[in-house]
Amino acid sequence: MLSALTNSLTPILLMICLGFFLGKKTDYLENPSLAALVSNLGLPALLLYSVLSMQMQVFSMLKIIAATALVLVLVSLMSFVFLKALKLPTRFYLPPLVNPNTGNLGIPVAYALFGAEGMAIAVVISSVVQISHFTLGVGFMSGTYQPKQLLKNGPVIALVIGALFLSFNISLPTPLMNTLNMLSHITLPIMLMLLGRSISGLSIKESSKIGRASLLSLFRPVVGVLCACLVVYFFPLSRLEGSVLIVLSAMPVAVISYMLASKFKGPVDEIALMILISLPMSLCIVSLLWWLYL
Repeated sequence: MLSALTNSLTPILLMICLGFFLGKKTDYLENPSLAALVSNLGLPALLLYSVLSMQMQVFSMLKIIAATALVLVLVSLMSFVFLKALKLPTRFYLPPLVNPNTGNLGIPVAYALFGAEGMAIAVVISSVVQISHFTLGVGFMSGTYQPKQLLKNGPVIALVIGALFLSFNISLPTPLMNTLNMLSHITLPIMLMLLGRSISGLSIKESSKIGRASLLSLFRPVVGVLCACLVVYFFPLSRLEGSVLIVLSAMPVAVISYMLASKFKGPVDEIALMILISLPMSLCIVSLLWWLYL
């Protein structure tokens, strides 16, 4: 089992390290259009292909969406209480604790551990978290929120289209499915390298806050797993669906939280530390889960 886990996670870590190296030594990944390509084309293609090729039932998709939303609500409540106890402002600290990195880390991890079927579940979960990023995340950190932002979100649009296709039992022609498959194959490597590049560009000027950042970094995956386990226990999910939800709930702080904190003048140094510290913590927790439960 240890060998299987190592074989699954090692390529992910190597791709992140490659992205980190390229981010430090080259400008290969600097073009902002590359991230837009993944979020607006690659990830929606991956979602559509995964859902349609597995022919996921609409009821199953709705179950996964509802369960993910419930986990996010529970994590929000527990994080709110936790931050109040620490006397930290919820405006900038709540979104990083609630919204994990289910996109450019969670989906590859799900694929590595559970295969194509697990990845189909993961992209649905990630789409729900994407909505949370652009509602809870942007709304809290900016103090305002515009619903029209969701209309420009590729994965959300793909999720709606996929649900409609499943509802009316519509199948795409084979050439279109093959095209989506090709796009999905380029998505995961680019997502992982972009994560590595983002980590290489984090700016940390204050190391005095490392203690508090470490506490918050540990809280994020632990509270995510606890809330996910609670939802899985009471929710009618299959074992695979529940396992993927638990693993993705253990993911680290998302890089987008750093980007939002930079944009809205938040504690960027501390959130950067949280991203760096929570990444190995999350992978260790996932490995422990895989060893003991999954």
